[in-house]
Formats: sequence, C-alpha cells, structure tokens
Amino acid sequence: MHALLSTVESISVFAVFAIYIYLAVVVIFIIMENRDISSTLAWILVFILFPIIGFFVYIFFGRNWKVVNPRKKDKIKELQYKRNLIVQQIKKKQRNYISIIRDNIIVTNDVRRILHVSQKNSDSLLTVYNSVKILQNGAKKFESLERDLKNAKKFIHMEYFIWRDDELTRRIKDILIEKATEGVEIRIIYDPVGSFWMTLFHRGYFRQMRRAGITVIPFFNTLSPLRITTVNYLLHRKIVIIDGNIGYTGGMNMGKEYINGGKSYKSWRDTHVRLEGESVLLLHASFVANWEEARKESLFSEKYFTICTMNKNKGVPVQIISSEPDSYWQPIKQSLFLTILAAKKYVYIQSPYFIPDTNLFEALKVIALSGTQVHIMLTGVPDKKIPYWAAFTYFEELLLAGVKIYHYNAGFMHAKTICVDGQICSIGTTNMDIRSLHLSHENNVMIYDKDITKQLEKDYKNDLLLCKEFTIKDYRAVSTLAKFRNSLVRLLSPLL
Repeated sequence: MHALLSTVESISVFAVFAIYIYLAVVVIFIIMENRDISSTLAWILVFILFPIIGFFVYIFFGRNWKVVNPRKKDKIKELQYKRNLIVQQIKKKQRNYISIIRDNIIVTNDVRRILHVSQKNSDSLLTVYNSVKILQNGAKKFESLERDLKNAKKFIHMEYFIWRDDELTRRIKDILIEKATEGVEIRIIYDPVGSFWMTLFHRGYFRQMRRAGITVIPFFNTLSPLRITTVNYLLHRKIVIIDGNIGYTGGMNMGKEYINGGKSYKSWRDTHVRLEGESVLLLHASFVANWEEARKESLFSEKYFTICTMNKNKGVPVQIISSEPDSYWQPIKQSLFLTILAAKKYVYIQSPYFIPDTNLFEALKVIALSGTQVHIMLTGVPDKKIPYWAAFTYFEELLLAGVKIYHYNAGFMHAKTICVDGQICSIGTTNMDIRSLHLSHENNVMIYDKDITKQLEKDYKNDLLLCKEFTIKDYRAVSTLAKFRNSLVRLLSPLL
C-alpha cells in the first residue's frame, strides 16, 4: 500500500512538473512571436485556463504560420513584383495625381499624410480617373450587379466571404452559367469559414457551376504546413471584377439576407460601392494575388489588366487600400488612424462591431477631447452577442471624452464607412474590430471627393433617424453583472 501511494505521489509530482514545463515553453513561444500585447496575454490566458484544448485551438486558429514561413515571405515579394509591373503606369503619375485632387478637396497636410502613408506601407496608389457610385442597400447593389454580369464580355472574377444558396444567389448562378456558355471566363473564390454551411449542405450549387466551366475554389494558403491552420485568417473581402473595367466592393456578401434581412432581421442596412476606371485595376490586383495564393495560377497579365478609359477632364480620386494578416505595416489600420486624426470639425463612423485596438481607441478620445465631433454608429440588433457585449466596455471612456454613440435599431446595420469634414470618406469591408484590423484579408476604398463624401454624410444623417443614442446615463444603468460579463468577454477580444 505504501509503495502504491509512493508511485501515485511520484506520478503526481511528474505531472505537475510536466505542466509547469509545458506552460513555460508555451509562454516563451508566444512571447517570441512579438504579437500585440493584448493578443499575447489573451493567448497565455487561454493556455493557462484550458491547457489541452488551448493547444489545439492555438494550432488551428492562433499560430501565425504565414508570418513565420520563409516561403510565404518570398511569395509576397514575388506577388508584389508582379503587381508593380501591372500598375507601373499609374505609379509614375503619383506626383501629378496628388496635385490634381486639389480640384476635389482641400489638400491639407493631414490628407497628404494619409496619401503618402498608404502609398509607402502597402503601395496603395492614388487613382484620379474614376466613376464612383454608392449603393446603400442590397436591392440596388444586386440589381446593378446582375445587370453588369449579364453584359460581361471577357471575364468575371468574384471573391466573397459568405456565399449562400438562396433565391437571389440561384438567379446569379444561372446568369454566371449562361455567361460561361458564351465563353466568358469566370473565377470565384469563397472563404471556407464564412461559407461553411454552404459547402457542407449545398455542394450541388458550386458543382453545377464547375460543370459549366466556372472555376470555384475555397481560399486556403497553399504554403501552410496544415492548410486548415489558415482558417483563422479570413478572406473577408467582397470583390467583383467584370472585364477589368467595373469593380464592386463593400460590406455585402452573396445572399438574399443583404436585401431583406432574411429570417433574423426586419431589414439589413449596408453600404457597397461600384467603381469604374483606374481604381478597378488596383482592386483587381487584390483578387489576383489571393487567386495565385490559393490556386497557384498567375493572372498578372495584360489580358486581365487594361486601364479603363475615363473622361480625363473630371474624375473621382480613389485609393484602394488592401490589408492582409501578413502585412508588415497594417495599412488599413494606419489609414483609418490617420483619417480619424485628420478630422477638424467632425468624423462619422459606421461599423457593426466595435472592438478597436489601443491606437484607434486613443485617437478617437483625443480628437473628441480636442473639440472635434465624433459620432459612432453601431448595430443595436446584434448577430453575435460576444463582440456586441465587448463593445460596451469602451463606451464609458468615449462618452466622457465627448463621443456620441448611436445604436441602429431598424434592423441589422452592417455598413463600414467613415466620413471626415465633408472632404474624404472610406467605404470598405473592414469592421472597427481587432479581427478585421489584424487578422483578416480586407480592402477599403478611400475617396477624396467632396460630392461623394457629402452624399455619404447625408445617408449617415438619415440613418440617425433610425437610431437610439447611447448616453453616459444609459451606461451607468447597465447592471454590475452585465458589466462583468462584458469585461470578461473583452479579455478575448484579440481572438474574436
């Protein structure tokens, strides 16, 4: 009996020793990755609380395979070289283009900083000969998209985070199959996480398109040691390129819910943008880079990149800013940071989720304290409770700084827009949260035009009529238990 107890005691001591060694190795390993401090601490907390489960969660969702893989770094350089060859005509005109935008906005030093930083951190070039149409609801977006798809002559390239099988998408599928029979090249990338239920229960949908000659692929990083480990880095972009001269991007995925709200919401409020002109070439480059990463097929050729001829007397200046999980400088985050700081009179922000990193959080408080009006509109009808709860932990400081916070209650609000001083605006796929800013493939359209910005601001003010302002009184009325819950889920915000 004594020998048995001694053996059990030895095993227990060994197990405790092994756990300590395990935790020490894990902590050192995570620290050496030099992540954001909040993300590092969040992952350490996961490992401490859930040592076994945490290990597998980290392998599949946390390990930064893209950054640490030398082959990935070489591939990034190769794609950048190919992209530069395509856009070199526009690159040579940058100095002249910056002078041209004086006709559209007041070019302050703050605007210059946004332009130059975005050019340096991601080679996001300024284009000036563009046509821009804002689409403020799904009915308008899909009506316009279907019309353009039917008129396609050469190729259609599509990239979506979510792709549903419903009445709307079946109609689009029929259009695509018809165009494929006419000889139009069609390529589609979808995110396997966002479209998980589609691939699990509606395989026949994509199978029909493939049989018609349409190439449909899920987005995986082919350089990853385990391809499933890339599911943490979502392809959150929504891009359509038609014949190289028409482009679409913004908040709307491929599904009927973006028109009528589906079964869960009374309505769906979203913003998309239709582009023609030079900017389409830059937007297309994002698609082609993702296609080569997932398919190992290069489309960087003049066949797919022809600058659309526009009226050279007047156009809308546009910058396409793209960001990837492996972006060295986090270009979208930096552009949003500078855009917020550029506001002298007011800044209007729309985002369904609000989990900003430290830099953006401080920027919002600082400009509000300086006297700039800061209005933030969030969804008041959440689709995901955890990020909705986490957002409340930021409200008190913002409200005390003078920020106005509004909850949109007419339905689900999914738009991602920023307007500054009636001069510049941004429409894109990027939510104001850590996942979009650091972990997902995103793209934003930065527009340097008074008319477009004022149009977007007018729409924002119309949305305010359907909002309820959240005040400091409302915050203080939140129960202590709810505040604890909100603070608890905020600990996981870097992982959301």
